Amino acid sequence: MRYSRFIRWSHALTAVAITFQLAISLAMDHPHPDKPMTIDGGLYFRWHEWAGLAALAILACWWIYSLINWKRESQGRLFPWVASPGRLSLVRETGQFLLLRWTNIPEDGALVGTIHGLGLLIASAMVITGGVLYVALGPQDTVTSPVNSLMNLHSFLSTFMWVYLCGHAFMALWHQYMGHGSLARVFKL
Repeated sequence: MRYSRFIRWSHALTAVAITFQLAISLAMDHPHPDKPMTIDGGLYFRWHEWAGLAALAILACWWIYSLINWKRESQGRLFPWVASPGRLSLVRETGQFLLLRWTNIPEDGALVGTIHGLGLLIASAMVITGGVLYVALGPQDTVTSPVNSLMNLHSFLSTFMWVYLCGHAFMALWHQYMGHGSLARVFKL
């Protein structure tokens, strides 16, 4: 499937932003009501905030563009489970996957679309919770009980983002290795 230049750029920018976000989260401190952040950890936290706001902007632009161009860009394939034919295709392709008949799974089918759609939903949930945290913490990084709960949710979601990112990167490399030219097509910006 051929993607528009906007979709390819959005994918590339989102991949960079999320990878940076996850990497920097390993070194940063976060606001805590009982202990101050270290100087380095606080700096990394600020970088995490700024990159998170950039990721929020990128994904917001993607959602707006995709909703406006839903049919032209075939964005419905990201969420095939919303229609009966998509659900049937998803069940069939999942069965092929579980039986290790991977060559029978279409490259732009329901299973692939579902995986991309789930990644998009996870990333969107991450940037939304991060954006709300940015506003809720305020300039003094004040941690209240609801803010702490939201920070825990944001952290919980990051586990799924790590799994998705690693799996997505592995599958992209696997497809490239198998000669599908996936990476060249995706990143032909």
